[in-house]
Amino acid sequence: MADILSQEEIDALLSTVAEDGIKEDSVDELEYVPKKISVYDFRRPDRVSKEQLRSIRNLHDKFARNFSSSLSNYLRTITDINLVSVDQMTYGEFLMSLPDPTSFNIVSMIPLEGNAVLEINPSLVFPIVDKLLGGPGQPLYKVRELTALEQNIIDGIINQLLIDLEDVWKQIISNIKFKKEISENSPQVVQIVAQNEVVVLVVFEVKFGEISGMINLCLPAITLEPILGKINSQDWLIGAKKERSGVFEDRILQLLEDILVPLYVYAGETKLQVNDILELSEGDVIMLNRKTDQPANMYVNNLLKFAVDLGVVGVRKGAKVRKILKEMESERAAEY
Repeated sequence: MADILSQEEIDALLSTVAEDGIKEDSVDELEYVPKKISVYDFRRPDRVSKEQLRSIRNLHDKFARNFSSSLSNYLRTITDINLVSVDQMTYGEFLMSLPDPTSFNIVSMIPLEGNAVLEINPSLVFPIVDKLLGGPGQPLYKVRELTALEQNIIDGIINQLLIDLEDVWKQIISNIKFKKEISENSPQVVQIVAQNEVVVLVVFEVKFGEISGMINLCLPAITLEPILGKINSQDWLIGAKKERSGVFEDRILQLLEDILVPLYVYAGETKLQVNDILELSEGDVIMLNRKTDQPANMYVNNLLKFAVDLGVVGVRKGAKVRKILKEMESERAAEY
């Protein structure tokens, strides 16, 4: 059993401490080392790391460039889209930052569980509608809710936006599919997550002409959790850099296939006096400077490209390509 101090021994120890005291020099030698304190808000936990936010920024910076080109073609005007910020906040704070009414669209991210939010500011929606309907693209003096017709027009913009968004997100998930589920005019009508849930907010600024407006993409952290590891990985970014030279080749060729170019055949020419032209009647024959057995020239977008034989296909005139002319041959044929 351990020894227990008696009362006399305890009093002797206390008296010794009282007589010796504590030396002031020993107190002066003590140094105060402040502790490192990190600010942490339990209402807004950081569920997405800075590295992951940086990767999301790089991903959507590429989307901004692609969609800028697509929107310029859609509106037939020069459009500039810039990525403004990528931040994480609560869903409630995101809703409080939105105007009411606005274009509030719920977007599914298949195969991920949960939905994202795509919000297009009214200062941008109504000028786009006015532009697509043939107007100059002016904003409304008094903001109102979108009509059914205006919503159908904006759906075309949203569909193109989701296509470009899929292209960049396929670097993370190859089979991802963005699909608009519903559209509302008020951001308070639909709640995709709880008010205190953390979301990643991606903000874009869109400019065309004198119009400027914001597009907000809200991605819930709980939806991104299954792929946060892939987002943090740099493998997809390295692969994208290696394939950058030919990544858009197929898309460019596909777009070129749908472009209309003028094509016409030069059969020959002659010179007539004005009196002769005035006396022409149905059935008259005009002699040209090109023989019937000599191939005619076919021009594509005002450039001589083919030597063709003229004929009839069914009830229409036609031309059969005899030869594809090279640059030197085209110059000689044009001079002739």
